[in-house]
Amino acid sequence: MPITLLRELNRSRIFAALLDGDAGMRTELAQHLGLSAMAITRIVRELSDVGLVAEADHKVRAEPGRRPTELVIEPAGAYVLGFELHAYRCSVVLLDLARRPVARRPIALTSPLDADVSLAEMARAAKALIKTAHASPARVLGAGIAVMGMVDRARGTLIDPTYLGWPPMDVVAPLSTRLSMPVVVDRVANAVVAASVRQSVGRLRNLLLVNVGFVLSAGLLVDGQIVHGDNLQAGNIGHLPLPNEPRQCVCGQRGCLNVVASGWAALTDIGVLHTQLSPEALRAGRPQLADLLQREADADSDACNALHNAGCKLGLALRSLHIALDPGRILLSGPVGRTASYVAGVREGIGSRAASLVEASTVPVDEAAALLAFDEFIRSPRLDLRRLRTATGC
Repeated sequence: MPITLLRELNRSRIFAALLDGDAGMRTELAQHLGLSAMAITRIVRELSDVGLVAEADHKVRAEPGRRPTELVIEPAGAYVLGFELHAYRCSVVLLDLARRPVARRPIALTSPLDADVSLAEMARAAKALIKTAHASPARVLGAGIAVMGMVDRARGTLIDPTYLGWPPMDVVAPLSTRLSMPVVVDRVANAVVAASVRQSVGRLRNLLLVNVGFVLSAGLLVDGQIVHGDNLQAGNIGHLPLPNEPRQCVCGQRGCLNVVASGWAALTDIGVLHTQLSPEALRAGRPQLADLLQREADADSDACNALHNAGCKLGLALRSLHIALDPGRILLSGPVGRTASYVAGVREGIGSRAASLVEASTVPVDEAAALLAFDEFIRSPRLDLRRLRTATGC
């Protein structure tokens, strides 16, 4: 292995160990990673010079001679951006090295069906957010996008952004150009799965997550690996049909979960929406969805019953998936999926044997998107020290 690549790999291992709290002193890092004291010292100096780590004010371990000094992460040493991109909602968040949200703002897209205009507005909102947070743009090392629809993460492309109303396209390159930083994109469900695994500190090995808003998508974790499928269609459960359901989906089938077990289904059941599911209808229906969720929070019986019934139908569909996949947990995310009425409905529909596995996710989607960038551009050999040197004047 070339010496440069080896150094980048060792740097990422050391920095990841410090970020994750696996070691806090040079001697511990050397023991934990099997590296020489000289290599540890050189790499820690590099990280310190660009403001990523520092020595703690206090000394540790009262031993004879020079006491070792604990190394700590500088939260303001680097940042990442995270974008949530739905047909009905868009937002951006800035996370620091402690993975804490520093600033967040909604993005009101003026022409949501126009991809180029929307990406430009997302970039402008992100730059304004960085300025508001008083962060140096050179310390923002990348951005992540969590988007509804099917995604080819390796190529940075949207394969099937039907509900955005966008064509299949590359979203990474144009946003990266506008932001002057690298960008990574993935499906909402996969991003939240990855964030949930991190939140569990590795205890999750098998997980089924369903993200529910106007429509549904799922993320699958099997034996510690997110499943993508040969055609990147794994988790596309919105078009999984329930038998004996007369409502027709835009795909031509009857009983698809998108039209019987979603926020769209709940709004249709209470007589608020009467049009066919489409990107335009999703955007027009956003105020109605917000009103439905507020009514559910206020314990309105019609709203609670509609969301409970939609959740129950998802639960019925999950019975087979639970048997086939044997997940250790079933998480519900998204504005609809996290409501108490919907969660209760899913538990009822899936049956008593699996009901205890069902719970609402607590991971915000934009933060999950930012964590995609965190892993891709900070906890990896792609950590850009040259960019950070411009921020420190080195």
